[in-house]
Amino acid sequence: MRVSIISRALNFGLFYTQVFLVFSLAELQRHAECLELEELAAIPVNPTLLPTLNHLLLEVYAILRPKPLDYDERNTLVDVFRKITKQIFGSKDGFPVVEPFGSFTMDLFTPRSDLDLSVNFSANIDDRYSRKNKISVIRKFSKVLYSHQRKGICCGVLPIVSARVPILKVIDCGTGVECDISVENKDGMTRSRIFKFVSLLDERFQILSYLVKFWAKVHDLNSPRELTMSSMSIISLVAFHLQTRHPPILPAFSDLLKDGLDCANLERNILLFKGFGSRNTESVAELFVSLISKLLSAESLWEHGLCASNFEASWISKTWKKGVGNLSVEDFLDRSQNFARSVGKVQMQKICKCLRQCALDLLDFMRGKMDTSKLKTLLFGRLSPGELVSKPRLTHGKRRKKRELCPQGRYAFQKRVKHSGNATTSSDSLHTPASDKVFRPPLHDRSRIQQSSIHHFVPVIPWPRIIPSGYGYGLSLEFSSVARPHPGKGILGRPPSNAVPLNQWNSTHLVRRQQGPHPGKGILGHKFQKSRCGSYNGAE
Repeated sequence: MRVSIISRALNFGLFYTQVFLVFSLAELQRHAECLELEELAAIPVNPTLLPTLNHLLLEVYAILRPKPLDYDERNTLVDVFRKITKQIFGSKDGFPVVEPFGSFTMDLFTPRSDLDLSVNFSANIDDRYSRKNKISVIRKFSKVLYSHQRKGICCGVLPIVSARVPILKVIDCGTGVECDISVENKDGMTRSRIFKFVSLLDERFQILSYLVKFWAKVHDLNSPRELTMSSMSIISLVAFHLQTRHPPILPAFSDLLKDGLDCANLERNILLFKGFGSRNTESVAELFVSLISKLLSAESLWEHGLCASNFEASWISKTWKKGVGNLSVEDFLDRSQNFARSVGKVQMQKICKCLRQCALDLLDFMRGKMDTSKLKTLLFGRLSPGELVSKPRLTHGKRRKKRELCPQGRYAFQKRVKHSGNATTSSDSLHTPASDKVFRPPLHDRSRIQQSSIHHFVPVIPWPRIIPSGYGYGLSLEFSSVARPHPGKGILGRPPSNAVPLNQWNSTHLVRRQQGPHPGKGILGHKFQKSRCGSYNGAE
C-alpha cells in the first residue's frame, strides 16, 4: 500500500494536506474478500428458514414473469415497426430492419418494461453509422410517428437527439408498452445476445438477475436518468457474483469471447461450458444473501479503484475520469467504459443505504423477527396486479417541466404549453380526462382511426421470435402463427387470446383457449377484465 500526500492551497493562502491510500490490485482483492466474509457473517443464515426464503424468492419471480400475451405483444410490435421502417426507407437486400435487444431479448423484462429496438441498415457488426446519420433517421421516423400520434394510435413521441445514444421514444396506446428506438445499436444487441446465451448456462443467473433488477426498480435505484444504476450494470453485477462463487457458477467472459463476437462462435463457446456451475449447489436464497453482502463489502473500496470485471471474472483495479467511478462495473466489450458511469455520488450513498436496509431486513427474518409477507413487501413492494401490467407512461426524465400530451402532435403540444402555462403529465389524468386536450385513455373507442394505413397488413415477416424461457413455469412455450395478433386499433392490433395462465403466479401448466378473438372496443380491439384467479377474460 502506498500513501499519496497532496498539498492543496486554500483561498486564504494556507495549505492543507490530503492523504490518499493507494492500494495495489492484490491488496484491493484481499480487502474485498475479507470485508465480504465479515458482511456475510453479519447475516447468520438460519438453515431452517433458508428454504422458506428460497420459496419466497421463487414465488416473487413467478409472479413477476411475463405472461405469453406479453411476448406476443412485443413480438408483433417488432413486426409492425419493421413494416413502418420499410415504408419510410424502402428495402434493399432485406435492410433496413428493426431488431429488438435489451431486457426483452435477454428474457429479463416485466410487463411494464420498455421495448428496446434498433434500426439496422446492414448486418456488419463493425459498420458504424455517423451520429449525424443516426439523428437524421430518428427525425424521419419521428415524423411518421407524429402523424400516428395525431390519430390517437400512439402517444409520447419524443426524439432525444442530445443523448449519448440518440433515441426516439414512443408509447403504443393499445398496450402501454414504451418503445425506445435507436439506430445501428450493434453494441447493445451484442451485449444482449451474450447475456441471453449466458442465461442458458444456469437458470439461477436469470432468476437472480430478475429479482435484483426488480428490487432496484422498487427502491428507485434503476434509472440512469436519475443518476442511479442501469439495467446492464445490475445484470453484470449479478453475473460477476456468480463468477466469483466457490466453485464458480459462470465462466469468465474472456473464455466466451475469445473467438470474436460472431453469433455462431459465441454459441459454440457457450456450449463448451454447459453444466459449468453444476458443482455449485447454492440456492437462489443463498446467492441473494451473499450478493447483498458482496455489494456492501465493496462500499468503501470503490473510491480506491475497485472494479467488477466480467471479462476476467475477478475484482480488478481501474481508474476512471472524475465523477464516473462512484460504482465500477467494467464493460466487457469496451473495457475502457464503465457500465455504472451514470451513478452519482449522492445516489451511490442512497444505493448503499438501501443495500444496508435490505441486509437488516434479511437479518430480522433469519432471527425469526419478521414473517415472509412483511419481508416480501419490504424487498419487492406489494406486487399489486395492477402494477404488473403495461400502462402508458407519459413522463420522461429529459422534460424539466410538467406538461400534457395531446393527439395534435409535438408542435401543438409545445405551442399550448407556451400560452396556457400549467399542464400535467400525471398518469392519473389518463383515466378521467377533463377535456379533449388531455390524451384519451387506452380503452376509448376511436373507430375513426381504424382505416389508418398502418393496419392494412397482417405482420407475417419471419424472424426469430422471442419466446418464454420456461423458468417459473416449468416448461417452454412456442407460439403458433394463429396466435399472432390480428389487425385492429393501436399500433399493435388485437391481442391473442389463446394462451392464458390458469392462475397468476403458481401455475405450472398453461392452457390454450380454443375460441378466436372476439370483436370489442378499445385500442386493442378487445377489452380485458382480470378475474380473481388471475386469468384474463375478454369482455365485450
